[in-house]
Amino acid sequence: MTVYVAEISGRGIVAFDAATEDDAKARLSDKGLRRDLHVFQNQGRSLWDGVSEINLRGALPREAEAWQASRATAGQSGEPGGHEDWRIFLLPVVDPSQFDDNDDDDRDDGD
Repeated sequence: MTVYVAEISGRGIVAFDAATEDDAKARLSDKGLRRDLHVFQNQGRSLWDGVSEINLRGALPREAEAWQASRATAGQSGEPGGHEDWRIFLLPVVDPSQFDDNDDDDRDDGD
């Protein structure tokens, strides 16, 4: 398996492995990956605007090492499930869909 990187606007965004370059290209069409790229944010901006081209390239040595270390750490932690389709983001990301801005418990009703 080879580690590949999805690159958007010149930035390496996510690393993953694939058996062949064709398999890696097919992974770029994965709905879950595209959703994450569109929803997840870095420095207040989506990783992908839904329009820009997503390029594929081989991982740089440090990117491949980060991917391998992450996968090894997950395997040691006993996380359930296999590690097929393992991917890591190469920059800090936030999933804003995890936050509920409409939480009624934090409202001040003047009590």
